[in-house]
Amino acid sequence: MNIGMIFMKICNMSLTATYCIAAVVLLRFLLRGQPKIFSYLLWSVVLFRLLCPVTVTGAFSLLRVDPAPFSYETQDYGGKAAALWSGAESERGETIMEEEAAVGADRERPSQNDTAGEWTVRKIFTVGGILWLAGVAVAALYSLWSAFRLRRRLSRAVLAGNGVYEAAGFDTPFVFGVLRPRIYLPMGMEDGERQLVLAHERVHITRRDYLWKLLAWGAVCLHWFNPFVWLAYRLAEADMEMSCDEAVLARLGYGVRREYSEALLSLSCAGVNRGGCPIAFGENAVKGRIRHLLHCKKRTAAAVTLMSLLLCAVLLGLAVNPARRDEAAEEEQRQFVTAYAEAFCARDGDALVGLYTDETAAYANIGELEKTEGGYTFGFSSPWPDEYRFVIEEGGNTGAGRLAAGRDSAQADIWYYAWTSDPHIAVWKERLTLQETEEGWRAADSELTWLDSISTAEQFKEAYYWPDWEGYGCADYVRRGFVEAINEQTAQDEETGGADRNAVYREPQTAVPWILNLTGGESTPEYRSSGGDTVVVYTFADGSQVRIPAYDANFDGATEAFATEENRAYERQENPETDEPDHDADGEADDAVMRNGDFANREVWVVPGFWSGY
Repeated sequence: MNIGMIFMKICNMSLTATYCIAAVVLLRFLLRGQPKIFSYLLWSVVLFRLLCPVTVTGAFSLLRVDPAPFSYETQDYGGKAAALWSGAESERGETIMEEEAAVGADRERPSQNDTAGEWTVRKIFTVGGILWLAGVAVAALYSLWSAFRLRRRLSRAVLAGNGVYEAAGFDTPFVFGVLRPRIYLPMGMEDGERQLVLAHERVHITRRDYLWKLLAWGAVCLHWFNPFVWLAYRLAEADMEMSCDEAVLARLGYGVRREYSEALLSLSCAGVNRGGCPIAFGENAVKGRIRHLLHCKKRTAAAVTLMSLLLCAVLLGLAVNPARRDEAAEEEQRQFVTAYAEAFCARDGDALVGLYTDETAAYANIGELEKTEGGYTFGFSSPWPDEYRFVIEEGGNTGAGRLAAGRDSAQADIWYYAWTSDPHIAVWKERLTLQETEEGWRAADSELTWLDSISTAEQFKEAYYWPDWEGYGCADYVRRGFVEAINEQTAQDEETGGADRNAVYREPQTAVPWILNLTGGESTPEYRSSGGDTVVVYTFADGSQVRIPAYDANFDGATEAFATEENRAYERQENPETDEPDHDADGEADDAVMRNGDFANREVWVVPGFWSGY
């Protein structure tokens, strides 16, 4: 995960937390006559949203917004993508995960196959992520520096009791420390005032408020760019102080309200933050705290119980992400598209016709459909797909790779991988319109496009870009056994003396356009490494370009010398009388080179099954 994706995650968390902050501020206003402990506890859900990247989805949620509005897929394609694979290679998902991990670092680079808008989104979040990380570093260093300075000033404090110290140069009592929190008092406090202050600070320590404040300050450092987080920090700090005041009155009795208020006034200060942890009586907060103390009264057990239940419900509702309203319908659509694609690949006419709204719609959309005594048949022998994939996304934007969910209709794009015994692969794309009926989801319309002649970069992207993986993919010639078949055909050609049927695979600039069905342009290898790999730049007739990796599937360390240009030219020498390879140039074929094993080691350049953008 690169810095841009991390910052995007932080932005999603920050925006969701902002919604929670707004809700807590509103509830705080409605609860202004209630004990402040309830308002204080409400801020815990904001802290959870700011710090925890993992959330839970549930039916009961008070958060009626998208918890992840920012994503590369959302910006580029209008929703969240989810890919489904099926067919001959059921383990492809795990393979792609491994390949993705290997090339993950490349995603920080711009892709010439991306549109300008898509790369702009990535660039914005990458640049924003760098600025965000710099801000976090500055805030963290400032906090550490402040704590270090305060620690040095407190080194001269005098022990005045169990965990209580007196320090010169301070006007405000506070708690400092994490593992061993201590109370620090100004010098020369009167005994009565001293006892009230100690009662207040000990409540903070008992409730572990110093830990809460440390976490809250950490959230501020992470979300320093969000002004609402700073506001939440100040309001939560005020609620913490007032709830602590309530706890002191509940312990000492409500008869000490006057003396306690006088202590607040005498110890009020400008609210300086000492190291992020101290508890300070600020002048700006004193007026509100005294007013709250004057109206504070003991609540009945029934009222406290009712408020506690309501508080738990609100905390749960704000902590849980809302379940998508159409989640069940989308799962049904996903299952339907899977069944449709499998029936299409299997050429199961009866099953496919049954998945349409009626027979008329099936005849209008299924090519070569015929009804026989044995049932429905359709399709032809070759090429035909045995593998497919489709992408499901929220939203109804047009474009490749989405299933646009609605209440009674939807649209899906399916990519099929049709192959011939050459061997060769072509991509078919089917746009499927779904309609909900009493029997469930059915296909109402279909449009099948053969992407077997790709003449622009836009068509290339439509055929091979996987938005869910932010990269490109095609059929893997090695895992499907195509390279093995090519080598067998090469050996047969050598035995019979026939022409090389797979000459197109011997050079990357010819293999890549053939494998990916690129037409009308020019192919040029950008470089060729000694490790048997390269990048081919294909320039279409309209001037658009794509950069595609390729590698020699037959390459290994033992045959590295064979891959040199000199040996390739040497291998191409022919006897003019026999038109057969003659490395000795003596009119007789060289048996040492004619062995099947040597011939099978000829280069076979193929494209990886998946690659990130270049």
